[in-house]
Amino acid sequence: MAQLLRDNRYLAFWLGQVTSVVGTALSFVALPALILPARGPQAFALILAAEAVAGVLLLLAGGVVADRYSRTAVMAVSDVVRVAGVAGLLAFGARGQLWLPLVAACLLGIGSALYDPAHRAALPQLVPEELRQKANALDSATKRFGAAGGALLGAALVTAVGPQDALLIDLATFAVSLGTLLWVRLPRVSGGEPARGVRAMLGEAAAGVREVRLRPWALVIMVQGTVQVFFLFGPNFALLPIVSLERYGPAAFGWLSAATSVGMIIGSATASRIRTTRPGLWAMNVLLPCALLPVCLAMPVPLALWCAVQVVAWTGIGIFFVLWFTALQREFPAEVQGRVFALESLGNFALQPVAIAVAPLLALGVGMPVFAAVAVVALLVSTYAVFAVPGVDRLRTPERAAPAVPAVTGG
Repeated sequence: MAQLLRDNRYLAFWLGQVTSVVGTALSFVALPALILPARGPQAFALILAAEAVAGVLLLLAGGVVADRYSRTAVMAVSDVVRVAGVAGLLAFGARGQLWLPLVAACLLGIGSALYDPAHRAALPQLVPEELRQKANALDSATKRFGAAGGALLGAALVTAVGPQDALLIDLATFAVSLGTLLWVRLPRVSGGEPARGVRAMLGEAAAGVREVRLRPWALVIMVQGTVQVFFLFGPNFALLPIVSLERYGPAAFGWLSAATSVGMIIGSATASRIRTTRPGLWAMNVLLPCALLPVCLAMPVPLALWCAVQVVAWTGIGIFFVLWFTALQREFPAEVQGRVFALESLGNFALQPVAIAVAPLLALGVGMPVFAAVAVVALLVSTYAVFAVPGVDRLRTPERAAPAVPAVTGG
C-alpha cells in the first residue's frame, strides 16, 4: 500500500475519490431528513426510484463514454452533473412541485452512470499490473471507511445545523474531487476522433457486449451476480431493516450496517495479500458464508450472532470483488474496460429495484422460512454451477480459447 501511495498521481486520485465518497454518504443521511418531513415517504420513494432508474438506463452509455474520452474528464463531468443534482434537491427537495426534485434525482443517477464505469477503468491507467490487486483492495476498503465516516458526519451535521447545511458540505466535497481529477488528467485510451451519432454509440455498446461474450467465464459470473442480487442480496437489503426493527428495536440496523462495513474492510485488506493461480476458487468459496444471511432473517438469532454473520459474509464479498475487478482489468483491453464495467454493474443492479420492491411481499406471502430456503439454494447453485465454464477457476480465458480478434473501439 505504501508503494501505491508514494505515486503522487495515484495519491491525488485516491484522496479525491475518498472525499467524494464521504460527501455522498453525508447526503445519503441528509436527504431523508430534508425531504421526508416536507413531502412524506411516497414522494421520497419516487425520488429514490428516479435516481435508480436513470442510473440503470444510462449505465452502458456511461461505459461507452468512458472508453471514448479521458476517464478522469468523464468523472469530472460526472461531478458537475451530480453537483447540479444535489443543488436541485437542496433547492426543491422540501418545496416546489414534485417534478423538480425528480429531475434533480435523475441528474444524480446520470452522474453515477458516468462515474462508475470510468472510475473502475481509470485504475489500470494509473497503476501497473502487479499493483492492481492492492489498488482495488485499497479502493474498496477506503470507500467503506469513507461511507461510514460520511454517514456519522451526516448524522452529526443534521442534528447540529440541519440537512441544508449538510448538503452544502457535500457540494464542497465535489469541488475537492473535481480539482484532483483535473490535475491527474488521464489521456484517452482510444486513438482518433470518436465517431459521432447515436448509431456509432450503439455500435460501440454492441462491441462491448461482444467482448464479454468472447469470454464466457466473465459472462457467466455476470449472470451469477444477477441471480444472486435478485434472490438474495436485493431481498436482504430490503428485509434487513424491517426484520431487525421488529426483533431488536431501531438501534439494531445500525449495528448490522456497521458489521457489514467491517466485513468489507477486512475482506478488502485480506484480498490484497492473496497470491494464487486459481483466484476463481477463492472468489466463489468465500461467498459460501452468505448463505447464512437469509437464515438469520428467518430465524430469531441473537443480535450479536447476526452481526458476526454479517462480518463473515461481507468479508467474503469484499474478497470476491477485489479478485473479480482485478481479473476484469487484467483480461479485457483498456479500450473496452469502461463498457465491460458498465455491463458488470448493469448485471448487478438492473433487477435490484425489482427485488427490493417484491421481497417484502413475497416473504409475507410464502413465509420467511420458505423465502430464506429459496435464497440459500439459489446462492449455492449459482456459486458453484459457474465452474462448468472453463476459465472460471482462474478468472481468465484459457489460452487455447483466447479471443483472436482485436478489440473494437469505434462505431
